[in-house]
Parts: sequence; C-alpha cells; structure tokens
Amino acid sequence: MIGYRQPIMQRLGRQLVLALLLVLGLSACGAQPMLPTLAPDHVRQQQVVAGFTFTLDTAEAPLINQTQQLLVTLTDRQGAAIADADVYFDMEMDMICLSGSKPIADPSGNGSYAIETVYPMPGDWRITVYATVDGNTHQALFATTVTE
Repeated sequence: MIGYRQPIMQRLGRQLVLALLLVLGLSACGAQPMLPTLAPDHVRQQQVVAGFTFTLDTAEAPLINQTQQLLVTLTDRQGAAIADADVYFDMEMDMICLSGSKPIADPSGNGSYAIETVYPMPGDWRITVYATVDGNTHQALFATTVTE
C-alpha cells in the first residue's frame, strides 16, 4: 500500500506546483509597475488622460525660493511604464506679471521623469505636465499651493 501512495503524492505535488505557477503567472499579467517610494513629506496626485496615467509626486507644502523636485510617472492603458516619452512641465500662476517656467524633465527610470524647480512667489500654482509619446502630446493639469 505504501508503494501505491507514492505515485499519488508525486502527482499531487506536481499538480500543486503547476497550479501555483499558473496563479502567479496570471496575477503578474495585470500587475501595475511599482511607483517610486513616496517621501514622508510628499503627496501623490494621479490623472488619466487618453488612457495614459500621469502620477505626480510633489512636496506636501512647497516653500518659495527653495529647490523642489517634481516627479511624474507615466503608464499606458495596460499599466506598463512609458520609458521613451518627451516630458516637460509648465509652471504657472494667475498673475499677469509672472510668466511660468517650462523645465524639461530628465528620465529617471521605470517611466518616471524628474525636474527641479523653484517657486518665486507664494500662492496657487498650476502644474501642467506635457508628455509626447509616439508623436502624440498628452497633458495633465495638477495644482499646488506654495507658502512662504
């Protein structure tokens, strides 16, 4: 009887391993890429535009005249990172005398693009992120409030 159990146990073991591999393989198909770790003093905003997800990480309370890093991560409809986009930011305020800056973002891996900027005035700022992918430009609008 012991000799008869061994083949059954071997078959069950193989079936269990195959089932586990199938489940892991299927779960990986719909997995989102990992977003960068969010610093404790930062916030994350997301927008979906034409099937592209723009995820913007900024300081929670940006201050004037201090260097700030902004990071946007781009993913497509399937959640795959977009690593070959041309990205720039348009930073604007509702003041006629203040023209916005338009820094070009540097790729930082895994579909993320970063800039460093300085806000010269306190108040409400509009951050428009432009991403050109395969010749088509998409934009997402975000907002932040800068304090002194």
